[in-house]
Amino acid sequence: MRAPQVPSNERERLQRLYQTGLLDSLPDERFDRITRMAKRYWDVPIVLISLVDANRQWFKSCIGLDASETSRDISFCGHAIHQQDLFCVEDTHRDPDFSDNPLVTGPPYIRFYAGAPISGGDDCYLGTLCLISPTPRTFSADDAQMLKDLGSLVESEIERIQLSRDQVTLKAYVENERRLREIIDNTRIATWEWNVQTGETTFNERWAEIIGYTLAELEPVSIDTWMSFAHPDDLPQSAAQLDQHFRGEVDYYDVECRMRHKDGYWVWVHDRGRLISRTAEGEPLLMSGTHLDVTERHHAQDELARQIEVLSALNQIASSSDLDLQHQLERALQIGSTFLALPLGIISHIEGKQYTVEWFTAPPEAELERLQIFDLNITYCDLVVSQADVIAIEQMSVSEYSGHPCYQTFSLEAYIGVAIQVNQKPYGTLNFSSPLRRDQPFSEGDRVFMRLLARWIGAAIERELSEQRLTKLVAQVPGMVFQFRRWSDGRVAFPYSSPGIRAIYGVSPEAVKADASAAFAVIHPEDLQAVASSIEQSMQEMSVWQLQYRVKTDRGWRWVEGRSTPESQTDGSMVWHGYIHDIDEYKQAELALKENEQRFRGLFELSPIGIALNDFETGRFLEVNEALLQPSGYTREEFFSLSYLELTPVKYMPQEERALIDLETLGRYGPFEKEYIRKDGTRYPVLLRGILLMDRSGRRLIWSFIEDISERKRVEQMKDEFISTVSHELRTPLTSLSGGIGLVAGGALGPVTKDVHDVLAIAQSNSKRLITLINDLLDMDKLVSGKMQLDFSVLNIAEVVKRSIEEHQPYAAQFDVSLRLDSECQEVNVLADKQRLGQVLANLISNAIKFSPPGECITLTVKECDSGVRIEVSDRGPGISPDFAEKIFQKFSQADSTDRRRHGGTGLGLAISKELMEKMGGQIGYSNREEGGAVFYIELPGARP
Repeated sequence: MRAPQVPSNERERLQRLYQTGLLDSLPDERFDRITRMAKRYWDVPIVLISLVDANRQWFKSCIGLDASETSRDISFCGHAIHQQDLFCVEDTHRDPDFSDNPLVTGPPYIRFYAGAPISGGDDCYLGTLCLISPTPRTFSADDAQMLKDLGSLVESEIERIQLSRDQVTLKAYVENERRLREIIDNTRIATWEWNVQTGETTFNERWAEIIGYTLAELEPVSIDTWMSFAHPDDLPQSAAQLDQHFRGEVDYYDVECRMRHKDGYWVWVHDRGRLISRTAEGEPLLMSGTHLDVTERHHAQDELARQIEVLSALNQIASSSDLDLQHQLERALQIGSTFLALPLGIISHIEGKQYTVEWFTAPPEAELERLQIFDLNITYCDLVVSQADVIAIEQMSVSEYSGHPCYQTFSLEAYIGVAIQVNQKPYGTLNFSSPLRRDQPFSEGDRVFMRLLARWIGAAIERELSEQRLTKLVAQVPGMVFQFRRWSDGRVAFPYSSPGIRAIYGVSPEAVKADASAAFAVIHPEDLQAVASSIEQSMQEMSVWQLQYRVKTDRGWRWVEGRSTPESQTDGSMVWHGYIHDIDEYKQAELALKENEQRFRGLFELSPIGIALNDFETGRFLEVNEALLQPSGYTREEFFSLSYLELTPVKYMPQEERALIDLETLGRYGPFEKEYIRKDGTRYPVLLRGILLMDRSGRRLIWSFIEDISERKRVEQMKDEFISTVSHELRTPLTSLSGGIGLVAGGALGPVTKDVHDVLAIAQSNSKRLITLINDLLDMDKLVSGKMQLDFSVLNIAEVVKRSIEEHQPYAAQFDVSLRLDSECQEVNVLADKQRLGQVLANLISNAIKFSPPGECITLTVKECDSGVRIEVSDRGPGISPDFAEKIFQKFSQADSTDRRRHGGTGLGLAISKELMEKMGGQIGYSNREEGGAVFYIELPGARP
């Protein structure tokens, strides 16, 4: 909570406040009148005129609050006196400065506050006129201006008090009354004041305007004037409200009633007032209030009620399974025709320029037939097709469409139509028409009705088409798909069942469509009560019905399982939608599973790969097999006292954290390699993978497969040593061989024939490929063994990238691919090995060239990042498949076995690049582009020149 600060002119402000003499003074009707007016205008429960003292805010006028003062430290008004403009908090729960204020969290539970500061002159604000509500509200600019105007009235009253007992007091009072009258007139709210004892009544001009008169026409006015215009049927309600208010049972007289307009029709007014004073004997004396014209709202409510009535009828049709689509749509057209008072209603289907009458309602003389075809151009519906919304014409002869062929042919005066969409595609139109003009214009309610009815018709047609497709589909589904209905009198039926019901119950869909007894007759007697009870429970709780039970078939008793969802109907019945399928084999398998549980335990223990079950939350081992225990050196009991984190060296913690994240998000982790710590402290390599599952109690568990890969690692080391040895032994003779072939091919030993030259070219190309492979193997061997020496120097990164682009332009041209540099860094330096950095860039650029389609452009981007400098190589090739992502930077890795033949390469380039970047203190990575292709990037720390 933010406490209000003390204004810089606090001393002068308090002095002016004390000079008013208002603090702790008696109630004053002049101020109470303003708070009453504010309460009536905004209809809020609390209105205050507060004066902010040194340690409190004291209420000069208070409506809706029992307290006379509150602490300044928690006051809203303490904030409002810091500014001359309105201070408003529309929803305190959304404002961190006030959400935990005691006046928000406790009585009076403020959700909305608006305060107009009350000036004492010279930027000294004494307090506020404020509105408070326990519900959030919006406050418009007009509301703000009105509140400031009323606040000005408070200021004027204070000024009048300070200048009391002279002529200025009278003038100020007159001016205040004038301003108040202007405020009331500007609101367009009618006001009245009534002497209950004498009947004398005062109305403002707006009161007369509401019923079409001027005040002069109504003079002389009294309470009888109001009575003469009030609707007789509303007078009892009005009298009862007045009696309740006079007896103090309600705070306000508040009714909505009708008054006769000068033109003869009835207008609705919201009549609201309050007793101002009583006689010495306690009888009602003076009462004031307002009239607000709410005719439009009542018309809208009447229109809405009318629409709801029709839509309710449509809903009943739609939910009734006793009507097929044709009868539903014909009934809907009849309702629409009655609602719009247009006798001819048509649902059409339009294909090209052909207009087909699908469903219709019409008087006999219309001579209309279903599936009758017209040229679209001679129907008004060609106008609908070209529009995005409802077309409505009350009198065609005086409209812009009077020359339309439909009017010339059929003489239809009134028309309203809208397009129908089925499966989000144009289907046809819904339209109503009449040969007679329509006296009343089509209302927005009529248009809304058309839109909703067209939407419902489109949905009904969609459902019919879907059911036709579903019928074909479910015929292929094992088991049965069904609708089961139960009426309140106990009757049951399958209104719909797929042909699979024959395999489940041995009956046809038609045999149970009206009565489901034939299906219940084949249920096992021991299961019949369970079936009935489960149906009853599902209906009472509106819960999913699911049960396994036995039925009699020509193969004997077989287990089936059913599942369905209930849906209540407007007639009190219940419909379940679901399926039943044969689970007899599953049941047999369930028994077999129990029998095989012991066998599984034996396989678990005899598995050559370590298997463990861990608690996800604690990491403790719950189950382990012998293959996991044997290399660890622990006994089974010792293992159960450990968590997997205690077996893992600290350096593998990031991988463990990643595995936990994968389990949370993907339900599995791995495979990944790490080391386990033996009981004696030594380590051995393992390969892990696992899945997340949940036991019956809801506890999360991890099944892990932990393979001891010590032997594999030993073999890999032998392989690497062998590759290194072979590479060194082959490099020199291959270089000589390649050079010799080049000399012979170049004619150094004399001219050669074309056939010989072609053979030599192939031999030289293959020898170069072998040399590249051996060089890559040697580089990898040096990197893995730590023997590669790097020559670090300060490099201008932009120049390095430009040079790489220039060197690869000829190679790119061979593939009809272009290279482009997009650099944000011209003078940024890095510390790296120039040759090896160039080798990494060459690998990324050449890969991008090989995998880019002809005509594409490869972009190299150089920009600064948090770690220093980032270089991106973006292509529009096929991207990196998810299956290849985990091994893309591994040795001899290529996306598929054809890549080496199609694009060339050893499969070592990215692995070498990764090792080089890490040795230069950087990193390498990639991401797939949403628009296609991949982005490979390297990042290096920056360096000063």
